[in-house]
Amino acid sequence: MNMTSEEERRIADCRIAVVGADEFIDSIKTELQLLGFKSIQIISPFDEEATINIDVIAEIVNEGGSCMSKVTDIPLILPFDFVNGAGAIVVMPDDERNMLGKPDLRLWAATYMAGYCAFWNVDGCEWLRDSLSDIKNGVTNDVALKTAAHICARIAANIAVGREVKHFPRFYLCKNLE
Repeated sequence: MNMTSEEERRIADCRIAVVGADEFIDSIKTELQLLGFKSIQIISPFDEEATINIDVIAEIVNEGGSCMSKVTDIPLILPFDFVNGAGAIVVMPDDERNMLGKPDLRLWAATYMAGYCAFWNVDGCEWLRDSLSDIKNGVTNDVALKTAAHICARIAANIAVGREVKHFPRFYLCKNLE
């Protein structure tokens, strides 16, 4: 990712909060630091006060869980471990947020993305359709978590420097990088 010195400064000044499982937190911190983020705060899903001075929130949603971040005035990045790959949904302040309350947001997102890909005949998404039963059964994958962290960090960098990002109902999808 080639950046100007101004973009590097904006990334260094961006305050990001990370919510999620320990494995994801370790991976995302590494990815964010590689891109130049300096202010990375790890917060509890239930600590609304911790989000006061934050520019972006990244929250991994594990199997059977729903989104815990209730903050509505900053971008929210939701990366997902889809076993054989990863996906991410960006929710901007003005976007529809009904899906955040889904009881199994990971399964909902995987089903939504697989259905979208099938409807629009998007090539290269077969791996997601093939992963749906594993996702339904709560299977996770360390490589998929790292892929999700990689996608998430790049989205956060693009938000920090003011670049256009795909946001809900659009999404990001990537087969495992390793």
